Amino acid sequence: MAPENTAAAFDLAIAEGADYIETDVQLSADGELVIIHDVTLARTTDARLAFSDRAPWNVHDFTLAELRKLDAGGWYGAEFTGQHILTLDELLDLLGDRVGLNLELKSPAVNPGLAAAVVARLRTRREWLEATPLIVGSFDEQAVRDFHAQLPDVPVSLITYDVPAGGKLTDLAGWIFSVNPDVRRLRPEGAARVIEAGLALVPWTVDSPELWRWAVDLGVDGMITNYPYALKDMLHGGDRVPGAAGVVIEDIRCHSPGEHVVLRNVSDQPVDVSDWYLRNQASDRIVVGDGYVIPPGGLLRVHTGPGDDDAATYHNARTAAVWNSTYGDSAGLHRADGTLVDLYAYVI
Repeated sequence: MAPENTAAAFDLAIAEGADYIETDVQLSADGELVIIHDVTLARTTDARLAFSDRAPWNVHDFTLAELRKLDAGGWYGAEFTGQHILTLDELLDLLGDRVGLNLELKSPAVNPGLAAAVVARLRTRREWLEATPLIVGSFDEQAVRDFHAQLPDVPVSLITYDVPAGGKLTDLAGWIFSVNPDVRRLRPEGAARVIEAGLALVPWTVDSPELWRWAVDLGVDGMITNYPYALKDMLHGGDRVPGAAGVVIEDIRCHSPGEHVVLRNVSDQPVDVSDWYLRNQASDRIVVGDGYVIPPGGLLRVHTGPGDDDAATYHNARTAAVWNSTYGDSAGLHRADGTLVDLYAYVI
């Protein structure tokens, strides 16, 4: 609903009732702790334009002063132009005691000394630590161990794709608070092993009502999601996504060529979906063209590639696939004004 890892996204997550916000920390070239997901700046900033001669735009190759010159919001939507890359201190000040923080130590292999730098900064923020719940995790087990050895009072998590083997879980149970697996690769037997080991189970990234219900039935302790308001609504008895408008995502055909999303009008009235848009989990935006009205019971196939359009088919004319065909993906359907209409996720 807002550009990832920005003040706008954090404020919105808090307003929507998230218990924690999840974000990523890296090191700049001059050793400052900065909040950004990718190890390069290319996808979520205007670095390609601002520093056209600095490819591949690795975060750790830019000083904080250079990073501050970048726009980290305009790529997502014009209304977010001017959002900037936050430092860790700015993030802590922004959050205060309003919400917990789930902080990922991002790619320590390309950010040597990251765990120690985060520990040092947090030690200067003892007042914040005493007021705000904090969990620190990473895909890199050694980085988590290094952090835990220096700040053992802060809970830590191991972020994974698959649930570790049973013997590994026994070892982790001695010091890890939670295991955070990819929900697309989580299976009931793996969930049961985590719970049996006495570890919290917090999968990522869970972005549809069907997956939320499935995860709750597995016994998860939390979920990382892009849609906290809709999740909380479901947990309190809601049936579908707030803002639903008679059109749902019926299917995603993720294999190219011919990759497309199937929209179905489940109402008894025609629905004009001109300029409505879809976003995948990586925030790629697929906009429906003007003049598309789905009749009652009818469907519209929204293709990401080029092709011939007709009343039931629209092609966005992209040159590359958008929907993940390896493990699965999720899609949010939005009206032109940004209102969320439906959520859909698939697991392969």
